[in-house]
Amino acid sequence: VGSLGLEVPQSFAEGLPGVGAPAPDFSLPSNRGKDYTLKDLGGKWAVLYFYPGDFTSGCTIEAQNFEKNADRIRALGAEIYGVSVDSMEKHLDFAKQYGLSFPLLSDNGGKVSEAYGSALKIPFIGTFSNRQTYLIDPQGNLRWVFTGVQDRLA
Repeated sequence: VGSLGLEVPQSFAEGLPGVGAPAPDFSLPSNRGKDYTLKDLGGKWAVLYFYPGDFTSGCTIEAQNFEKNADRIRALGAEIYGVSVDSMEKHLDFAKQYGLSFPLLSDNGGKVSEAYGSALKIPFIGTFSNRQTYLIDPQGNLRWVFTGVQDRLA
């Protein structure tokens, strides 16, 4: 895909925004003390990954794998952004404990997760972000949607 040079299979699922369509707009607070919007991601490739929760085993493995590959991803011209329904305070603790160099965005209430087709609603428990990853091009369009994301060590 463009300057990233990635050739990976696409996944499609019901309710997901279409590949090639504009990425859904958002404004979310982060563990960096600032709000991030879709416009803030513009001009660079963005890896926007949704995950169920900080400090869970699968999400910790996923975050550590993104961190392990962060320099390679940035060298390809992309930035990484994690999204879950957890609070900014929990994101601060999670990022600090695992040395994460990328921002974690707080989708309290799950509205952005819904817009991206990633909301996982569990009766009597609440809404979480399902484990999905989106590659957004510098113009703000969705280029790849990964729905079968694994949470295992490589």
